[in-house]
Amino acid sequence: MNLILKSTINKKRREFDTLSTGKTIPGALLDNVTEFRDVPYIQDGDRAHMLDIYSPICHAEQVSVIVNIHGGGLIMGNKEFNRHFCLSLCNHGFLVFSIEYRLCPETTVFGQLQDIAAAMNYIDKMIPKFKGKPGIVHMVGDSAGAFLALYTAAIQRNPMLARTAGVRPSYLEIQSMALISGMFYTTRKDSIGLFLPKALYGEGYKKHPFYPFLDPSVPAVGLSLPPCMLITSKKDKLCGYTKDLAAALNRCGTPCKLKNYGDDPHLYHAFCVFEPELPESRMVIHDICLYFREN
Repeated sequence: MNLILKSTINKKRREFDTLSTGKTIPGALLDNVTEFRDVPYIQDGDRAHMLDIYSPICHAEQVSVIVNIHGGGLIMGNKEFNRHFCLSLCNHGFLVFSIEYRLCPETTVFGQLQDIAAAMNYIDKMIPKFKGKPGIVHMVGDSAGAFLALYTAAIQRNPMLARTAGVRPSYLEIQSMALISGMFYTTRKDSIGLFLPKALYGEGYKKHPFYPFLDPSVPAVGLSLPPCMLITSKKDKLCGYTKDLAAALNRCGTPCKLKNYGDDPHLYHAFCVFEPELPESRMVIHDICLYFREN
């Protein structure tokens, strides 16, 4: 990796980490939730192999489970940034697991997918201990997290994709997904596709057998997905990606619900994760929870 790209990635990581540490959580969100932070899902001492658990305090019956995957362009980000968002989901009565994973270019996207599979296998063992409904989960991801959620589900449901990616999928079934401002297309000739692929997939990535499937519009991917809620807004810089994926899923016949939350300037990329206290963000979170209950 060239020095300019490495310097740019390190700068963006520092900026993102500053955003994460400066976020304030309303006390009311904490009253009904028990948090377990930095729980290792792989016992190797790596902070990238930890997760957070958000458990509703008062629930006599088994509750549905959400797995959250944070964003950050696959090269930065952390689960702490999504804490407010996850607390909000938990306050709607869900048991929430929020996964950390290794970042590129220290690993590749395929390494990230293997991290998530390992985390999900650990979550499967933890669900009964927290009175969650066993065997199935819903998954939510924002930006790069939406990309990883999409391919986690596709690889789980399509053995050919799993073999081609070289990833052993989790046996914990993903029942439905909410994908927020997804960074779905990483190899197009745009600002993402011209800048990031070597950092994400390594040198010679075009020769990798999984390369044809890095376009999620191809039927092999679209047909391998569970029901999806796709979330965007007109000011979302990746709005076009979400619309393109929605069109592809409709062509495949994969159940898909596209939600476009308007063109107000403050409804920018992944706004419901960046600013969960906005009225529109609370509406998105409510809609996600309703979608999961119906699917």
